[in-house]
Amino acid sequence: MVWLTLGLSVLAALADLIGGLATRFAPRLRDAAWLTALGTGFLLGATLLDRMPDAMRALPQTAPLWIGAGYLTLLLLEQARWGSAHHHAHVSYRVSTGGAWATFVGLLLHTFMDGVIIAGAFTVSRATGILMFVAITLHKLPEGFGMATVTLAAGGPPRRAVWTAAALGASTLLGAVVTLRIGQVDALAVDILMAIATGTFLYITTTDLMPAVKQAGRRAAVAAVIGFVLFGLSLQAVLSVGLH
Repeated sequence: MVWLTLGLSVLAALADLIGGLATRFAPRLRDAAWLTALGTGFLLGATLLDRMPDAMRALPQTAPLWIGAGYLTLLLLEQARWGSAHHHAHVSYRVSTGGAWATFVGLLLHTFMDGVIIAGAFTVSRATGILMFVAITLHKLPEGFGMATVTLAAGGPPRRAVWTAAALGASTLLGAVVTLRIGQVDALAVDILMAIATGTFLYITTTDLMPAVKQAGRRAAVAAVIGFVLFGLSLQAVLSVGLH
């Protein structure tokens, strides 16, 4: 069972990498506003349709506070350390370095928990573990793609964009290994951290990325809607088998 758990965790991790690699196939990637808009839609879908409802279920009384704390903390950090130096009106898309790093760290936590969930599900039964693996992997393609597009929007080279997506996969594998070795991590602490991360995702999508969608034209706006819908469809696939 241990080797099956690790093997499926590796496959789930590869889905993040494949999502990141997808950004390499677009011509003139830095100027492809529609591609970044698609990633923006993915991230907005993950925030509003997945992360925020989960936070409200886990912390019904305090989730809004933690989400707001994550949002406002990122606002203060960008102003204090990175300011507006990374924002340029003549560039279709630009995310501050701090915003990109905050997204990366938040997704690292999220993908670590993906590994924890996969490994934990196998302690229930093999069937439960396999179904949970399928459900989580459905989210990982848009997850890796979204992280890569944020990295590119922050001015990072395509190679770094792929590496950030690969790191998300590595975090998933680490979560599975840790769970197999020492068991489950503290649930309350994880819930609070995930709610804070949700606030940072909300900031990135609504404050850094989505305003640029409006400036980039109709094609970018349609791409953002498509990204949102695609994430929603993947979530519905998870719900249809009762795994969310």
